[in-house]
Amino acid sequence: MKNLYADIIIPVAVTGSYTYEIPPEMRGALRRGSLVKVNFGQSRNATGLVISIHENQPEGFVPKEITAMLPEAASVNDRLADFILWISDYYMAYPGEVMKAAIPSPDILPGEPSARKRRSSKPAFSGEIIMPASLNEVQSAAYESILKQFREKETVLLHGVTSSGKTEIYIHLIQEQLSEGRQVLYMLPEIALTTQIIERLQRHFGASIGVFHSRLTPAMRREVWSKVSNGTLRAVLGVRSSLFLPFSDLGLIIVDEEHDSSYKQYDPSPRYHARDAAMMLSRINGGRTLLGSATPSLESWHNASAGRYGFVELLTRYGDVMMPEMIVADTRSFGKKARVTSHFTPRLLEAIGEALGREEQVILFQNRRGFSHYLMCPDCGWVPGCTNCSVSYTYHKSIGKMVCHYCGRSTRLPEACPECGSEALITRGFGTEKIEEEIRLLFPSARVARMDQDTTRRRSASSEILSEFAAGATDILIGTQMISKGLDFERLTVVGILDADNMMHFPDFRAFERSFQLMEQVSGRAGRRTRRGKVIIQTADPSHIILRQVLKHDYKSMCSSQLEERSLFGYPPFTKIIRLSVRHRDLEELNVSAARLAKSLRRQLGSHILGPEFPVIMQVQRWYIKTIMIKIDSSLSPSKVKDVVRRAMENELRMPRKGFLRIHADVDPQ
Repeated sequence: MKNLYADIIIPVAVTGSYTYEIPPEMRGALRRGSLVKVNFGQSRNATGLVISIHENQPEGFVPKEITAMLPEAASVNDRLADFILWISDYYMAYPGEVMKAAIPSPDILPGEPSARKRRSSKPAFSGEIIMPASLNEVQSAAYESILKQFREKETVLLHGVTSSGKTEIYIHLIQEQLSEGRQVLYMLPEIALTTQIIERLQRHFGASIGVFHSRLTPAMRREVWSKVSNGTLRAVLGVRSSLFLPFSDLGLIIVDEEHDSSYKQYDPSPRYHARDAAMMLSRINGGRTLLGSATPSLESWHNASAGRYGFVELLTRYGDVMMPEMIVADTRSFGKKARVTSHFTPRLLEAIGEALGREEQVILFQNRRGFSHYLMCPDCGWVPGCTNCSVSYTYHKSIGKMVCHYCGRSTRLPEACPECGSEALITRGFGTEKIEEEIRLLFPSARVARMDQDTTRRRSASSEILSEFAAGATDILIGTQMISKGLDFERLTVVGILDADNMMHFPDFRAFERSFQLMEQVSGRAGRRTRRGKVIIQTADPSHIILRQVLKHDYKSMCSSQLEERSLFGYPPFTKIIRLSVRHRDLEELNVSAARLAKSLRRQLGSHILGPEFPVIMQVQRWYIKTIMIKIDSSLSPSKVKDVVRRAMENELRMPRKGFLRIHADVDPQ
């Protein structure tokens, strides 16, 4: 009998897989997707994923034997194995990094199910929970159009204005898939959004639907993993990590708020985009993908316009509710008397007061947390900055400390300026914490809550804040972008956007698109029932083109102007981008390595290479950073460019130097 070998991925940042010999006693049970225990380096108990089984004896070394197999219930199927390898290849991540992200640690993985569970592992959907509500004429036409286009297109874009009834269409599509015995993944960009929607979905689908995100306990994650694997759980509502669940028959993926940047994984690797990865996962499973948004990404809009995606529109709110009244409040017109309340224009204060008088609710949106952006000495201009990162500290008054939002380092406020000795330190800029303090002073009888990263650290904090607001126990909710999308509150009529300028003037080619999306999305929370909403946007630049487009809810005009500009300057969706981040703790070593890497790439890719340059934040956690951008237009093959980049990175990492060099690739950076 010939020896059998397995190629195995180990969850470490190394290239490729490792070959091990399969012991005779495992030959009948081991398969592609099995999880095993192997000796690897110093570890005698490393977990590995089998990606292939063959008879090819390795040359030049004698392979070690696999030491143990994990229970079959912990294995993954071929589709998930294919997906892991695709993520690794497309996003230029080590296979082990993807495995680490995709497969829970052994203590979370399920063991063998009982015989009773195995017998009932794939029940047909009974349809006995509440049936979906009837669609109105507009929704019904959109639903039928989606089904028709799914016969020819793998992906359909649903462009529906805020409160147009997209979720009810999603429910009917889920119902259709479950009745056919297939599984569904419904994706949302934020954990906070799952609170409202899961209750609504469970009214229709009961125990057939579950929720999956990073704040679940290990036991809860193990339960979801097991039920998805054996088919008990037919539908999942989840964030981007839910893509890696072991679906056995995935018929539909719904990517709601598909434009949202939270779908992009930044750190650690793999740096994948869940929207784009979802389309590949659907293809692997022979399913379909529905992208939904009131403000689709320019990439999705462009693909739909070019006929690569199907396209459906919902251009009126459900029940013919009017879009909110849009008002621009010019912050330049403040007089000296108004400076006491300079974060609130008279127009906004008036609207808040009127809403509270009618027992209605208010949302105030400020996309910065903390009390103030930074402290400053007015006498010499000194600003306290993080010693690990090239950023100033953000002042958090509630804890009496200055905090770096990049590395987490915190320190107490200085009693005096270390440069000139002045004790007159002042704050500059404002965040959600400062807004909360001032709104409590201005409206002392109002019940106020704040929702940002600082107030939602506890597992259940997000759901508690939103539940209290939905129940009317909170009058004014202050928050960052986590309150800007997908939420539906009956009594919410006034939305205040406190600092539009900070979004519009951010130094990034996506700034105008993102500004429009954020303002349109948060505006869409207002007046979603019988009363028309009101939105006040505070800005020092009231004539800005993006504001003019937001005031008219003119998404198509924004798309047209931004796509024209992107085409002119060679940015996505007309090119693909790979951004290399080169890091070293010695600045001179970094300069040498980054320049040498860029020179190596230019020899093969020429003017498609930009940089190296320092990013806006040039040091994080004591690592200096330089970036190199590769633009891939239609004249280049993306796969061949990635091969060139991989070889150049590996060659540079092998060069002799002082200290440790890090290089990572970000494909399709956001």
